[in-house]
Amino acid sequence: MNNIHTTVIDAGGRFGLHPSWSKFKGELNYHLFEPDKIEADRLIEKYTNRSDVTISNLALLDKKKEIRLYHFNNLAMSSCNKRNRIVSWYKGERKHEEDVIGHSDVESTTIDDYCRENNINADFLKLDTEGSEYSILKGSELQLSDNILGVRSEVSFDYIFDDSALFSTIHDYMLDHGYYLLNIDYDGRGDFKNQAVNCNNKYGVLMTTDAVWLRRVDWLFDCSRTDLTSKVLKYAVFCMHNNAEDVAINVLLSARNDHNIEFNLLEGTGLYIHLDYLMHRHFYSLKWQPAQLISNHQKVYSDIFSKKMLESHEYNQSIAMNPN
Repeated sequence: MNNIHTTVIDAGGRFGLHPSWSKFKGELNYHLFEPDKIEADRLIEKYTNRSDVTISNLALLDKKKEIRLYHFNNLAMSSCNKRNRIVSWYKGERKHEEDVIGHSDVESTTIDDYCRENNINADFLKLDTEGSEYSILKGSELQLSDNILGVRSEVSFDYIFDDSALFSTIHDYMLDHGYYLLNIDYDGRGDFKNQAVNCNNKYGVLMTTDAVWLRRVDWLFDCSRTDLTSKVLKYAVFCMHNNAEDVAINVLLSARNDHNIEFNLLEGTGLYIHLDYLMHRHFYSLKWQPAQLISNHQKVYSDIFSKKMLESHEYNQSIAMNPN
């Protein structure tokens, strides 16, 4: 039986669903953790009509305990780690954003404990907790071993926080648990040290960014998995949401050609429909680029979905493809 619900655990959910998930139209179970009670209460009100979003006023770490949460003048920077003033961005008129204006004592749990207590198998993690991401990963070892397909996490390349692991430590941990680095959000525009920068070029120092890891494909295609079809679709959607359309297409073609997986078994589910939409949008964007052949796009799409791709006016007139 395929579990078509995509389960996301979001550690550090201030302001709401992460942009990489906010436009997801499939079946969703989104578990959002926010230790700041005022913000957690605001989120509960914000998502009061969303039965697929669960808000927990807890911190996530590697064990259950009480921790001290430091509240910064910029509340988005609140952390259980003390912050070092080494980021140039927070100088001048922004310098007071790093000021600690208070604290609160909050309870923490682990991802493994939460999932066991609530009978949850997580598909994806999103971590943005201002320095405690490695500790959270250590508290999710069972889920990382058995269930999780992909992880998006904020990472640091310098000692922005006391007692915080750098990217190298987190990356080694992910490699040891069967994941590979898909990409990072860094585009060459780092922490600038002087105002004389050309914003059209690379500049500054890489201090922090988001990194994305994926489960290795041989684990994904383990033939013992009873929900393999839905896992492949979830894996592909995550790739499409994280600037890896080529990886998504490669995995989908391998599923069809090498493992005889029939995606039309899930046709009509929100998960299938959302991936179909993303794939149409991607191929439509490619048609305007040099050396792209629409006939190649048609074949790839047909090989994956076993049906004809919408083209030209069919695509433009489709309410599903262009709802607005």
